[in-house]
Amino acid sequence: MNERALEGFIKVVELGSFTAASDAMFISQPALSQQIRTLENQLHFALFQHGARQVVLTAAGRNFYPKAKEILKLYQSAVKEGQAIEQNTSPPDRHLLLASQNIPLSNFCFDLFAVTPALCMEFAPLVHFCSNRSDVWRALASGEADLSFQPESAEIAARGLRFTPILSLPELCIPFNVPDTLPRRVLSLEEARTCRWIFAFPSELTLYESELARRAQSSVVQPGSIPSIEYGLPTLMLLPGIFHRSANLDFVRVLRWGEGSRFGIVTVPEPDETVRRYIEQVRSSILTCRYQLFGSLRR
Repeated sequence: MNERALEGFIKVVELGSFTAASDAMFISQPALSQQIRTLENQLHFALFQHGARQVVLTAAGRNFYPKAKEILKLYQSAVKEGQAIEQNTSPPDRHLLLASQNIPLSNFCFDLFAVTPALCMEFAPLVHFCSNRSDVWRALASGEADLSFQPESAEIAARGLRFTPILSLPELCIPFNVPDTLPRRVLSLEEARTCRWIFAFPSELTLYESELARRAQSSVVQPGSIPSIEYGLPTLMLLPGIFHRSANLDFVRVLRWGEGSRFGIVTVPEPDETVRRYIEQVRSSILTCRYQLFGSLRR
C-alpha cells in the first residue's frame, strides 16, 4: 500500500475536494486521482462514488477512513523510529557541506532539508556559508565544501567545475509603473520590450541579458547605475527564479522564453562516492517536490 496514496485519500476526505487536496499535497489533480484509483485496486473496493459532482464516500470508504488515519500514523511513526535506530547504529561518516553565498540559496537548502528528512538522516548535510561566489568556487576546489546549488553560468566551467542540471526555472520580473495592458501571465519578448529592464542582480546571473541587450528597443540598466528619480518610467526588474521562489504570480510577471535558466548542483569534476550518491538521490527528490520548493513553476 502506497503511503502517498493513503495520505491523498485522507486529504480528499478532510478537505472535501480533489482540487483542494492536490493543492495541499503539491501535486496535480490527475496524479492524485490516479493514486486513489491505484489504492482502490489494491484494496479491491471503491472508496468514492465516482462520477458524483461532489466528494461522496462509499459505505466501504466511510468504514475505511478512520482506519486509514490509524494506518498512516502507525506507518509514519514506525519509519521515524527505524530511521532513528539506523542513525544511532550507522551514523554518517561525515557531514556533507553545501556551499552557499547568499540568503536565498541558503534558504533553499534549508527548505530542501525539510522535505528530504531521509536524506538528512543518511548524509547529514549542513550549509557552509561563503562570502561570495568566488569563495564558493574556492571552497569546492579546496575540499572545504562538497557541493553547491547554483544557477548555471559560464563561470562554472571556466573554473574547471562540474555542473549537474536538475530543472529549468523561469526568469521573474517585478513591474514598476507598468501599464494595465501588460498581461498578468507569462510574457513574450515582444510584450516585455514595451518596458525598460533593470537587473536586480549582476547581469551574469540573468539568463536573458544578451537577448534583451541585442533586441532591446528601450534601455537595459545595470544595478546602481540609475538615479531613483527616473524609476517612474515603465520598468521590469529582472531576477532569476531561484531568488524569488515564493513570488505572488498575480503581481510578479514571468518570463519563460525557451526553457528558462537551468538550476543544478556544482561540484569538482570527480566528486567522491558519497557526494555522487547524494546528488543522484536529491535530484529525484527535488523533481518530486518541485512545486513545493519552487512556487514560480506553477505557471
